[in-house]
Amino acid sequence: MKLGEAALFLPCPLEYLGNFYFYTATIIYHKAILMVWARTKLMIWDYLFEPVKQIKITYAGKDPGKLYKKINELIRTVINVPDAYIQERDYSWEKLKDTERFEVGWDVNKLFDLFSYLYIEIDFRGSSANGEGKAVITIRPRLITEYPQDTIWQQSIVYEMLRRTWHRVFYHQRRIEYLNTGKELLINFENALKRAAEQLRE
Repeated sequence: MKLGEAALFLPCPLEYLGNFYFYTATIIYHKAILMVWARTKLMIWDYLFEPVKQIKITYAGKDPGKLYKKINELIRTVINVPDAYIQERDYSWEKLKDTERFEVGWDVNKLFDLFSYLYIEIDFRGSSANGEGKAVITIRPRLITEYPQDTIWQQSIVYEMLRRTWHRVFYHQRRIEYLNTGKELLINFENALKRAAEQLRE
């Protein structure tokens, strides 16, 4: 699906939506940073750096395992994501005498508003022996927008027409802004990781 092919699922005329419902959604977002909850959703997603789907950083040198703490730190400080939206989905660390092997994975959600968020998969794996080794960091960032489709009304043709119109008129440009913001965050994150790797080599 192309960028912007969707619209908001709200059972109201467009004029009234602009004055009331969108204001309500904004208040919900500011009071409690939540994503749309629904059993059935329409999902729109885009790779930030299309057609590139992932960023890969390879490090070879001293103490590659020390990058683990740095990645955790930079997720919170550079991407600015609270702990509640960081899931360490995989953690494996084997250490035998002078050798070690590690594999760690994170799922990170950076919320933009009630409907859109930046979803980042980060994988960190490598090994070392006698203090020297190699590590690979893989980053897969996507912008995701979700609209609920639970009710019969939300699945109707009329509602589909309304939400597509709302999205193209009001929300399409906002998603483009979120894409640009996401690119800037990921470039800063990548550069910070590269600087941390260079410092380990010194």
